[in-house]
Amino acid sequence: MKTELKALGSQVRLDLSIGKQPLFLLTLLIYFTYWAAIWLADPYRPQTVNYYAEMGMFPIVIMLTVLLFEREIGGGSMEVIATYPVSLRLMAVRKWILALVLTGLAGVGWMAMYRMKFGGIVNVMHPWNGGEAVSRQAGYLPLLLQTLPAYMLLASVAVLGIAWFQKLYGGLIIAFALWILDTVSAGRILGGFTLYTAYLTEGSSFIANRVILLVLAGSLLLLAGGVMGSRERWVGRDEE
Repeated sequence: MKTELKALGSQVRLDLSIGKQPLFLLTLLIYFTYWAAIWLADPYRPQTVNYYAEMGMFPIVIMLTVLLFEREIGGGSMEVIATYPVSLRLMAVRKWILALVLTGLAGVGWMAMYRMKFGGIVNVMHPWNGGEAVSRQAGYLPLLLQTLPAYMLLASVAVLGIAWFQKLYGGLIIAFALWILDTVSAGRILGGFTLYTAYLTEGSSFIANRVILLVLAGSLLLLAGGVMGSRERWVGRDEE
């Protein structure tokens, strides 16, 4: 057990070695732009929380997911890694979890900045017991949990795109396309599948929407794991 944990720790450290990648710098630049927007805002006019929790963080989770595959996919080492006695499916799941953890930490960061600037975070919060949504003070964890299913779905779409096309931009394009489609249509195209709680129409169920996103996220991650775990797709690339 100790050996497995030590190996997992080494893999996680390698996964997190993303600091020198240009996409990481771009992700940081975008993220700290949110901080700057909050810090420079009028303290008497709190900004819309969903701009950050949803619209702002959706591209962050996509970019973080893609970044975590840079070493294997972008670096062209997947052909070699696929010959090692390691589970490629578990590798995909590990990076998916790491992307969500990093997104959660980034979420705590902007929320701390927001609370410092405006004295609190007031947002429309949907109760998980099916009650009516109300605008109230939101804590870090409840706000993260409210948006987590959408983060999970976008991360799953990104992993599936990377595994399917065997390219980083496969995941980047598909996940961004989903986000842009839902954003520019204000949730009208995806309807009950919308990523945004802010776009839920009157009478639609928050719980049904979140459960649908969770089921889709889990299903797509399973599919991505299956595609990623097909070693012959990676090993045979140079021979094609």
